[in-house]
Amino acid sequence: MKKYTNILFDFDGTICDTSPGIFASMQKVCDWYGLSYGTETFAKMIGPSLQESFTKIFHLPESEVRNAIKVYRDFYAAEGMYLCTPYDGIKELILALRQSGRKIFVATSKPEEYTRKIIARKGLSKLFDFVGGADMEEKNRINKVDVINYVLAENGISDVRDSGHTQQSEDFRDSVLMIGDRSYDIIGAHKAGLKAMGILWGFGDRTELEQCDADYICSTPDEVQKLLIN
Repeated sequence: MKKYTNILFDFDGTICDTSPGIFASMQKVCDWYGLSYGTETFAKMIGPSLQESFTKIFHLPESEVRNAIKVYRDFYAAEGMYLCTPYDGIKELILALRQSGRKIFVATSKPEEYTRKIIARKGLSKLFDFVGGADMEEKNRINKVDVINYVLAENGISDVRDSGHTQQSEDFRDSVLMIGDRSYDIIGAHKAGLKAMGILWGFGDRTELEQCDADYICSTPDEVQKLLIN
């Protein structure tokens, strides 16, 4: 296997199990609008932007999306975002990758402000060279490819901009790997010209990852470590 020197990790479902806080925040939106969705539906909303989730999954009219996001975030910012736990083995994996000379980044569709606060609260800040996420207004960095390109540009890894236009060389693409649990991570990486690894300890499953042509699929952090460090 080629040696990837820059590793991008998704956050929800990859670094931390954030489902308790997300589900509780989604329930607040359901309570507000009198919706009867439950955790099975909420799980589908981990990965895409809130705007996409409320439109395509909750089927809220466009005129209500901004209010739904506010209801969600009012609870999430106060309590929900800290209701999460790092997955077993994930810290050990990242430390091993760092010790082997890799640079480690977060590329998440969660707002960057929230992600940084969670990482600091959980004592994970020293694991990452940079934490990148969606902008709070979900206007400029909504899709995963936008976040990925933003992270790369902010760290001088390639000449990319938030617009999604890239000027990447073949050598550059060979040095970066995206790791995530959902199809959004794989598709976003491929749109950015990168290879992507799907992992099975999060919210996606093997079928989803195979259907979007994940370049690699691993079941545990230990399996990832064995594959990347050889």
